[in-house]
Formats: sequence, C-alpha cells, structure tokens
Amino acid sequence: MKSKPETEAVLERSLRKQVKVRRLDASFDSAVWARIAAEESKSAAPLPARPAASKAGRWVFVVNALGIASVAVVLCVFLFQWLAGVQVETTTIPDFTARMSDQTASQWSTGIAGAALLFGFFYTPWARRLRDELF
Repeated sequence: MKSKPETEAVLERSLRKQVKVRRLDASFDSAVWARIAAEESKSAAPLPARPAASKAGRWVFVVNALGIASVAVVLCVFLFQWLAGVQVETTTIPDFTARMSDQTASQWSTGIAGAALLFGFFYTPWARRLRDELF
C-alpha cells in the first residue's frame, strides 16, 4: 500500500497529464492591454450632448401650461361664487330639497374637477422634475 505522499504525487502527475494549458505569449498580453486602453479611452470620452428640445415639445408644453392656467382660473371663479353664496343656518332637521341637491352636485363636481386638475398636473414636466427631486 502506498503512503500518503506517494499517493498525492501519483494523483498530481495524473492531473498534470490530463490538463493541457496553452502557454500565454506576448500576443495575449498585448490584446489584454489593448482592451484595457480601449475601456479607459471610452470612459474618458465626454458624455454625448443632450438633444435639444423639439419645437413640437415646446408647443405642447405651452399648450399644457395654458390649459392648466385656464382650468385653475375657472375653478377659482366657481369656488369664489360658491363661497359667496354660502349661508349658514341652524336647523334641527335638515330638509333635502332640490336646491341642496344642486349644491351637493356643485360640491362634488368642484372636487372632481380639482382631482382631475391634480391628476393632469402629475404628467407635466414640472411634476416629473418634482418627483425626480423628491423620490
């Protein structure tokens, strides 16, 4: 029976016979250095310039701004009219009349219009910049 060092030597010789390794020469070394130089020159290159905004994009921005401004003005006018017409009454039993139904519908429509305005604002460049800064 072979001792442990003899067994290890036999296994080592067997392994060296089975594994054939190609010798690394100067061409391999130069190819590696060429790839490294290419990566360094790529990272040292300046970043490409951002493309200028198109005229259509500017017009869309202007139209969106005008639309948001006009909706905000209309909402302010209706809100002012609504607040000017509010009367505070103290009654024990509220009566549900047609006037109150119209007033409730006006309140709901004002809320829905405000929510629609806010939802529309989330898709403007201003909101995108705000989300990028906050989150």
